[in-house]
Amino acid sequence: MPDGAEPFGPLPAAAPPLASPPTQHDEPLAARPTPLFELFHRVAFLILLVALAVAVAAPAMALPKPPRPEPAVAAAMQPTAPPTREALAMLDAAIADGRLDNARALLAPMWASGVPDVLLRAAELALAGGSLPEAAEAFTRLTDGPLAAVARQGLGIIRLREGKEAEARPLLEQAVAADPGLARAWNALGVLADKARDWPAADVAYGKAVAAAPQDAGILANRGWSQLLRGHHEAAERDLLAALKLQPALKPARTNLALARAMQGRYQEAFLLSDKASLASDLNTVGYAAMMRGDLTVAEAYFNRALSLNPQFDRAAWANLQYLADLKAQKLREPTAGPQPRS
Repeated sequence: MPDGAEPFGPLPAAAPPLASPPTQHDEPLAARPTPLFELFHRVAFLILLVALAVAVAAPAMALPKPPRPEPAVAAAMQPTAPPTREALAMLDAAIADGRLDNARALLAPMWASGVPDVLLRAAELALAGGSLPEAAEAFTRLTDGPLAAVARQGLGIIRLREGKEAEARPLLEQAVAADPGLARAWNALGVLADKARDWPAADVAYGKAVAAAPQDAGILANRGWSQLLRGHHEAAERDLLAALKLQPALKPARTNLALARAMQGRYQEAFLLSDKASLASDLNTVGYAAMMRGDLTVAEAYFNRALSLNPQFDRAAWANLQYLADLKAQKLREPTAGPQPRS
């Protein structure tokens, strides 16, 4: 069809014939076709175009077939065997070490098994990642089964972190009543006892926790903090040193060890574990201890040095300096003790 012709309009009266491709014939046509033949030829060509259009449009108009699932998705949709003890142990270690991305990768192929052990690890992973509502929902689903004790331990820890101490205590007590070897539940009960200043209860709870998990640096560090709260600085130092022997990078234990030594007046020893990153914070900590001991000049020197080292504004050191200034002013206002009158 010539360019510009209307495919479905009236045919012109004297349209030129369509030439055959040159490869089909060696010689040109000898005679001009009749108008009737020409009309028949055009109609046939139009029918061919319509058929071609229908052939192209038909696949697009057909209903698509549902896609076949990817092999990995299809496998996940099928029930799988429960994970082995070795696989669960690897997952537990990843969660305990804080390797949460690794733990998620280990948990993914286990999920389709649907066994309670996997749901428990999912709850622990959510708890370790700070997703408390998700963790609470998963633990709650396990409180009526064979994992009820450890599930109540997890729920109790969540309520403690949420500040719901009245809800945390019965859950934790139920957990250790069912399984006295739950170290984390005992540790949480020790934290609750510290908050209540119930030192005998704290000693019992931390003692049970350490006995159940003697290699847990966090529990030893918590017991060291409990000793600091009571003013037992030497006992605190022992626990904090033991915690750091197990986990040298445990930052709260390092800070509290500096405080325990400084509260004994051993200011220089308080900086033995300090480095460039922690020095400003440690100076503030030791300055606080000196202030509490009444060594106001020493405290002021440490606070000022902390401010000079910290590239950002150290609010803690500044607040301590303000408190120190108030202490000095109060001391100046106090009357000096004169000689005792004779009787």
